[in-house]
Amino acid sequence: MPQKNPPRKSSQKSVKDGLFKRGSSWYIRCMVDGILYRKSIGPEKTKAQTVLAEIKSQRALHRATGEMSGLETLFKKKERKKFEEVADTYLAERPHLKDSTKRGYEEILKNYLIPAFGHLSVDQITEEHIAKFQAEVSATVSATRTNNIMGPLRYILKMCLRRKYIPDNPAINVPPLREEEPNIDPLSGEELNKVITALKPHQRPLFLTLAWTGARPDELFALRWSDINFQRNEIHINKGRVRGKEGTPKTKAGKRVIHMFSIVKEVLLELKNNRTQHVEGYVFLNKHGQPFDKHADREWRTALKKAEIRHRPSYQLRHTFASLCLQQGLQPTWVAKMLGHSPPQITFKHYTRFIDDSSNINEKRLEEFLSRSQEPSKDSFGGKN
Repeated sequence: MPQKNPPRKSSQKSVKDGLFKRGSSWYIRCMVDGILYRKSIGPEKTKAQTVLAEIKSQRALHRATGEMSGLETLFKKKERKKFEEVADTYLAERPHLKDSTKRGYEEILKNYLIPAFGHLSVDQITEEHIAKFQAEVSATVSATRTNNIMGPLRYILKMCLRRKYIPDNPAINVPPLREEEPNIDPLSGEELNKVITALKPHQRPLFLTLAWTGARPDELFALRWSDINFQRNEIHINKGRVRGKEGTPKTKAGKRVIHMFSIVKEVLLELKNNRTQHVEGYVFLNKHGQPFDKHADREWRTALKKAEIRHRPSYQLRHTFASLCLQQGLQPTWVAKMLGHSPPQITFKHYTRFIDDSSNINEKRLEEFLSRSQEPSKDSFGGKN
């Protein structure tokens, strides 16, 4: 056996082979030539029992032949991994991550996770550490942001468990925080018309297209003229642009073909004919003739003030589109497809009250049917005999 970190000799000859539990992990102990060996196995007792049986078998072979190789393998000391090291490994092994996602992880590691856990070996991180960290973070940021910060920590610890750097995952019993429902505060049709009118001419195409497609801002920032089919009235959404970097849409369902209504088609044709085209074919350009890198909320805020409409972020245009469609009785599944929601239950969950608002259409139809059925007739229900 290697003597770099030799097991200690036991002064208690009566020590027996067996199992014991510490925290959530099972350990085995075994005497070999008067030396007491201990080994952490993990949270499964049956696995610990199997390993102990194997050690006993190898010990019997050692007594008969003097060979120690089997026992050396079983009691080989695991290499301890620093959290900072495995975090770097985690990112390096995921080149497929979207640029925006990777930047977000790097920012979380730099500002939150490395200061809190970077000095620790991953097998030193406990449930108490993680619970305390989550509580401290949640005292300064929202529940959604806290869960986003905890995400990379959970992913890294899962990787450590798979690679047996740790016997069990200390994060598994620290549940995510309950997040508030998204703030859905759409404009009415009248409010929308007032704000669109208050926008400057060069600002109007972007915000009008946001309002009548339900697209996410980053999806329109990445839109090129080659993505628009004016003959078929279709807009192909297949990428997003954030901080000058393009990537795939937010979700798998985000890659979609959406209908181009006449109001959008008219403004886009006018834009294409009147504006100098960007060399890379982007549709929506800022005042400097460059594609957008970030949201244009400043212009939107000015237009709201001019129209004397209560302030709401321009992202509410996506919710405005969904609510107006549902209030007009359009099928929720069609609305979900336009928004890029998968499954459609997301649309039902977020916009139920607007679906309910459209129910008066069905009520009117039923009232019309009932009024016709109650007209005096020999053949009608309730008519005279």
